[in-house]
Amino acid sequence: MSMYTKAIFRLKILVLFLLVSMSVSAQDGLLIGGGVSYQIPTNTFGTQDFGFASVANNGYGLNIGTSWFFNPRLSIGSELAYSYFPKDKKVWNQENKGDIKVNYQMMNLNAQGNLYFAEDEFRPYLGAVFGLYYLRNLVSFASNNAGTDGDASVDYISKSWHAGFGLESGMFIELAKASYLQLSLRYTMIPDIELEYFPEDDVTINPHGKQNHWSVSAKLFFGKK
Repeated sequence: MSMYTKAIFRLKILVLFLLVSMSVSAQDGLLIGGGVSYQIPTNTFGTQDFGFASVANNGYGLNIGTSWFFNPRLSIGSELAYSYFPKDKKVWNQENKGDIKVNYQMMNLNAQGNLYFAEDEFRPYLGAVFGLYYLRNLVSFASNNAGTDGDASVDYISKSWHAGFGLESGMFIELAKASYLQLSLRYTMIPDIELEYFPEDDVTINPHGKQNHWSVSAKLFFGKK
């Protein structure tokens, strides 16, 4: 079984797990919802070293999930999310040499716990997120010198699984009897990713290491607490 096939199989298992949990949550009166997010790549705190923010631009994300208030000030939940980061055009500028396509994609399944500081319609909170992240990073370069000795064309996709975690703050707002809006700011940390070098192709995968990022999200949840 190839690495790609294994990754797809694991992803299907994660999706199945989330759908089952959402079905159970609906029966138990828990909240189900989803939303969108604005993703901001970042380097390590306090440094301007070359990193994820150097190679990727701001992107977007989509997510679905559950939330269970087992206590007026405590909740646990699940989240299945997809994120897309386009290339940084300055770093990947190859206009005089050829056409290059670069993007960074991510799928993750998370468990989340939140602590709320109020019990009314507006509930500020702090949360912690832990999960499994599937990264798919693409670089495809078509050289203007294709077919000659100066052809530097290269095409590769890096696929890998990593554990990650995040810290989140936000506001949980009751819009109506059975609908809720959640606004949040999250910082996600994915441990350092090992460099892979292929001398036959003169390619180094993930030279920036970590793929840490900020997320600003808006989610709608439905159900009775």
